[in-house]
Amino acid sequence: MQDTWKIGNRLTIDPGLRYEQETLNGNVISGFSLKNNWAPRLGAAFDATGDGRTKVYGNWGRFYARMPNDLAARALSSEVTVTRGDYFDATLTQPIPDGTLAGGQTTHLVQSGAVAGDTIDSSAKMSYINELVVGFEREVMPNTSIGARYIHRNIGRALEDVANCPMAAYFVDATSSICGTVSYILTNPTSATPINPAVVAADPDFAGVSFADPVHVYNAIEITLNRRLANHWSALASYRWSRLRGNFEGFYRDDNGQSDPGISSLYDFPQNDPTYASIGVPQFGFEGDIQFLGDPNGILPLDRPHQVKVAGNYAFRDLNLGVAINAGSGAPLTPLASNAVYGSGGEIPSGARGSGIQTVDGFLTRTPFQSDVAVQAAYQIRMGGARRLTVLADVFNLFNQQIVQSYDTWTSLTFGAGPNPNFGQETSAILAGPQIQAPRQIRLGARFSF
Repeated sequence: MQDTWKIGNRLTIDPGLRYEQETLNGNVISGFSLKNNWAPRLGAAFDATGDGRTKVYGNWGRFYARMPNDLAARALSSEVTVTRGDYFDATLTQPIPDGTLAGGQTTHLVQSGAVAGDTIDSSAKMSYINELVVGFEREVMPNTSIGARYIHRNIGRALEDVANCPMAAYFVDATSSICGTVSYILTNPTSATPINPAVVAADPDFAGVSFADPVHVYNAIEITLNRRLANHWSALASYRWSRLRGNFEGFYRDDNGQSDPGISSLYDFPQNDPTYASIGVPQFGFEGDIQFLGDPNGILPLDRPHQVKVAGNYAFRDLNLGVAINAGSGAPLTPLASNAVYGSGGEIPSGARGSGIQTVDGFLTRTPFQSDVAVQAAYQIRMGGARRLTVLADVFNLFNQQIVQSYDTWTSLTFGAGPNPNFGQETSAILAGPQIQAPRQIRLGARFSF
């Protein structure tokens, strides 16, 4: 539902209300419904000077996130994942079954995952984001306006699966059997999400462990210039200063490349867990500290404090020239250790988020400042009637810069395997190839219209 209210000739108000629900089905659990999601919206614009050249505006809205079917395929369906295994052959085609072999080893295949689907919290609801924008625009000359605005976004609720056992409890003799049978719970995790009471009863050291409230807060101030095409030229330009803080990225983990919306590893284990360092590190060789993962003031991986964008166009008769400039802060760097339960790398911070790593270019807290300049030239040849032939040339990375775009931040590739030899190199544990800005590229083309 949406409406427009006008008060006099200068104030316009746009209220709205949206309702959403979603039902997911897996091959074990079906009919999982996320209902009662009401999304109000409110916007207003005011002609501050009464001459139609100055606009003061604001809007607030709540936006729900539709869950992709990855959740249905993995959390609501039968799935078994082998996290560690022994094999008879070097090509890993003949797994060794569990049982005593040479050396007295009995466990050769370690399986994990929601074999019979996740346990579902019947009161779980969709995640959502709140957004608030306030600003103004002023036409300072014909066809040209400048503006400024403030943007605030925060995740008000997260939908994630949790395992209510501290990570060290999977290794302690008194609690390992309890945690080995724990099913993941699909819920809206908060600091009030309980730890498995049987674990605390078996070992009181785990009494002080809890989950962290999911926090994702984005604040930005942006200054803009908008020049509509007039007198042969047009331009769009902006500068944005922003901060992205919290402990929850959302659907995608940019730091380790995990794309499992609603079932990421961020809440698989309690983050406010002093036993990770006091028990897990000295007794079982854990790396990093899971408490960094729950820090509500952490610098999230997509934080880019400074961003500049400029796009200009000049048209004269049948010739069109354009330029685009994009520049911005580099990505924050956080050392990431392996997960002791899953064996996977890039999971547990070894320092505060954004605290930096030792790279081949020295100790850095961010990748270098990024910039790119692209230009285009296009010429239109009229061929009679509606027929036009346009020849064009594009040049990307005009100055052939070779800026480092990422460093390998994983301290180890898997639990217990030793240091990652590529740590701090101009590579990535997520993307293939050297992480250097693509060299200058030139593209020639032609377009025929009729």
